[in-house]
Amino acid sequence: MDEPLGTLDTEFRDKMVHELRELHSRIGATTVYVTHDQLEAMSMADKIAVMSNGVIEQYGTPEEIYNRPATMFVADFIGSPPMNFIRFEGGLRKGDTSVTIEGQTVVVPELREDVAPTRLALGVRPEHIRFDDRSGLRGQVFETAYLGTSQIVAVDLGGTMIKARTSSSREFMAGDTVGLTFDGPKLSLFEESSGRAIRTALHDGGHNG
Repeated sequence: MDEPLGTLDTEFRDKMVHELRELHSRIGATTVYVTHDQLEAMSMADKIAVMSNGVIEQYGTPEEIYNRPATMFVADFIGSPPMNFIRFEGGLRKGDTSVTIEGQTVVVPELREDVAPTRLALGVRPEHIRFDDRSGLRGQVFETAYLGTSQIVAVDLGGTMIKARTSSSREFMAGDTVGLTFDGPKLSLFEESSGRAIRTALHDGGHNG
């Protein structure tokens, strides 16, 4: 199927996603479904092959691809909002459990490989960011987007715009200075030049293609 739902409105598309899932379960046949809509892929697929310029960047279940992206391209493509990337310079050693961002120590999953000094990127999903006034990692609120029970808060962190998903019960104003903490065990690390994910404890037992 080559983008069969691409021209449908949102309501009818949601209905057809349900119908196609039921049809697939009933027939039991392998179905190859092509789409540029990552939400469609995540909601329908048992396995996803994420492609860039004709090359498969990663093949795995939706959970594997979302939680353990193999490349920066995959991390940026999957998720709404996509994964945040915070660039920094440095080298890493096998066994390291933290990196330095904006002069602050940030806990990360334990490194499973050595990385020579180079330009790196810390990958943080919006839902893995917490607001903590006690944190030394400080940023300035740029804007907010209200989504009902949750909101997306855009924060300027040392010149990098990152987006956090948090409860709508807390009020943020543009220009507010906020402290940030990250959910360390769920963070990703990448080599910026190659875009590849650096192996950490996050990948223990996982299968990245």
